[in-house]
Formats: sequence, C-alpha cells, structure tokens
Amino acid sequence: MFEGSLIRENRPIVLLKRVGLLLFGMYFVILMLAGYRAYYQVHSLELQSPDSILKPGATIKTTVVSYARTGVTVQLDLIQGARSETLAVQGVRGNEWALFDPRSREASQTTILTKDVLDRFAPGQAQLRATATGRPQWMRLPPPVVREQVVEIQHN
Repeated sequence: MFEGSLIRENRPIVLLKRVGLLLFGMYFVILMLAGYRAYYQVHSLELQSPDSILKPGATIKTTVVSYARTGVTVQLDLIQGARSETLAVQGVRGNEWALFDPRSREASQTTILTKDVLDRFAPGQAQLRATATGRPQWMRLPPPVVREQVVEIQHN
C-alpha cells in the first residue's frame, strides 16, 4: 500500500540545489576570510634603523603588510621626553574589491633624517615609534600595531 509513495525530485531541481549549496559554501568561506581581514587589518609592521645612533643623514625604514581590506596609515615618530615629532606618514590603500580580494599589500618607506630635525632634540637617548592604524569596520576601530626602538641622538 505505501511502497510506491516515495516522491522523486526532478534531475534539474537536484542539480540546482547542489550548485546552490556549492555557491553558498564558497561565499561562506570568502566571507569568513574577509571578516578576519576586517577585524585585524594589519598583518605586520617592521621598523628598521641600521644603526642605533641617529646622526644627520641616518635612514629609518618602515615596512607594513596590510590585509588590504581597508586603508592603513603608518606614522613614524621620534620621541624624547615630552618632545615628540612626526617624521613621516604613509598611507596604504585597500584593494578595490576588498570583500572578495584576499591579496595583501606591502609598502615600505625610507626616511632620511636632516640636521634641522635632529637640532630640535637634545643629544641623548630617544625613541623611534612606528604606528600602523587601520580604518573603522563594523563600528570597531582595531587597536594600532606599534613598533618601538631605542636610539641615541648625536649632533655631529
């Protein structure tokens, strides 16, 4: 009596459901990766000064790797006691199709210290600080990534 009551779906409907599930799975993975990139934004930040002694002509290099979901700003500061001065600011753009584009962006900047910048500071210990800050996403501004290095200022 009930043996033949099993209803079979048409082959096109089954195929449509499978393709829909495949697309849903792919978009779910993409959205999870994009969510992680929106939450953290900065992959890495490096601050390099070849010598720990800053003289006129000394170079300081910053390298940032961004997840490129949004733009990132890198600011380089020289700090000594209550005196602080911004030496360089660099912006790194996000990808155009940031939700779907998982590629990261890397940017470097080399700053050369001049005599008048160093003359505003007293000889002695100071601190170099590189700060990478992302943009607000989901009503949240991620904490900045900070790298610091202790240096010696000389006026030669």
